[in-house]
Amino acid sequence: MSKFYKPRNNGKQAVIGQGSQSRAAAAKILAGVETGLSLNDLMPRFTAELDLRDRALVSEIVHGTLRHRRLLNLSLHPLLDHKLSSKYREVNTLLLSAIYQIVFMRTPPHAVVASTVGACALCKCQSFTGMVNAVLRRFLREGAHLQHSTEEAIEFSFPDWLYNKIKNAYGDKTKSILKASNEHAPMWLRVENSKIGTDDYLVLLEKCDIFAVRTPFCSSALQLEEPVITEKLPLFKRGRVSVQDLAAQLAAPLLDLKPQMRVLDTCSAPGGKSAHILDLEPTVELTALDSDEKRLASAKENLARLQRNAVFKMLDAQDLSSLEGEFDRILVDAPCSGTGVIRRHPDIKWLRREGDIANLTAIQAKILDSAFSKLKKGGILLYTTCSILPEENSEQIEAFLSRHADAKLLPFNIFGQSGGTFQHLPGDDDADGFFYARVIKNS
Repeated sequence: MSKFYKPRNNGKQAVIGQGSQSRAAAAKILAGVETGLSLNDLMPRFTAELDLRDRALVSEIVHGTLRHRRLLNLSLHPLLDHKLSSKYREVNTLLLSAIYQIVFMRTPPHAVVASTVGACALCKCQSFTGMVNAVLRRFLREGAHLQHSTEEAIEFSFPDWLYNKIKNAYGDKTKSILKASNEHAPMWLRVENSKIGTDDYLVLLEKCDIFAVRTPFCSSALQLEEPVITEKLPLFKRGRVSVQDLAAQLAAPLLDLKPQMRVLDTCSAPGGKSAHILDLEPTVELTALDSDEKRLASAKENLARLQRNAVFKMLDAQDLSSLEGEFDRILVDAPCSGTGVIRRHPDIKWLRREGDIANLTAIQAKILDSAFSKLKKGGILLYTTCSILPEENSEQIEAFLSRHADAKLLPFNIFGQSGGTFQHLPGDDDADGFFYARVIKNS
């Protein structure tokens, strides 16, 4: 007997009912992640023809299934008599996402089974409809319970290598980090305070029946009680507000901007921190770089919506020798593992590989050295990542300081604490995981 399922065509036509299109889209996106593609690329491709409600449904199914993928696989495995070949990976993702809907979303089981069976035809695996139906009905018949594990990496659905890195770095804090990384992230807004006061914008939100609260950590930040699409945000199209996590909003103020300064944003896309820089001090001369044309275009679009001007250049920040002059302030929001924002991008857990970290730290070091060579004496360089791994953060800065005798940490206050560096963990203060380090170039 083969160890793999073999597709069987029993001659029966599956009924494609309401909801099947959304389930099929979710399965295709999940299968795409398994081949190494990101949600940023996959979601628009497979949801373009869906309405807003169905897009939201697909997003919830996809993000949730990725958050709990290992645990869902653990629960699915006993229900299968044979393995599914990678040729039929969409059958597997249909089943995983169906179990997620039943257990986590509390969707009526009959609706999940019917729409998932119907989605088989849309995923070009109609010959598996009988098997999909049988597996899901067995899951329901046996109580629709998840299998659980005493291994934290499995229970919280993290790859072993990443779990071990977090465990080695954070010890007793590991469980809370994993748990926070699997939660739904809140929606934060950054109000353009040079155009409108935060309290005034709060009033506009309430008039639209959108409720938010302020935070003591940042005057421009508002946390929404419930996420909404940007089209519902008052004055969004007129550039009065942006969507930006609290942790990211705390970066630009650390540059200590002054009028007319020359400022460099080395890795600017998608433009959120560049826009914040210009909101804090509209008179600065900002140069915004990125090495990717598509990403740079997104930064241009975001700044155009906010009516902000910058000099955009497509340039790899690892080598800034072609860039003229020096800068008073430099932001290095470095490319990183993204391990601090997994709750927003759960595909990071499955797309990242352990070998990526060494490559990323090498790139970060080159960008830091290159940027520092463009910093004026007495100028400030701010290094940030959305990572929680010490190799990319505290250890990276220690190595940088050892290479540059004229660099010195410049202490700052953040989240009620002070120091020259600060590691914020996912979920703390309802914000993302983020690292900050501020250095000054000695004169």
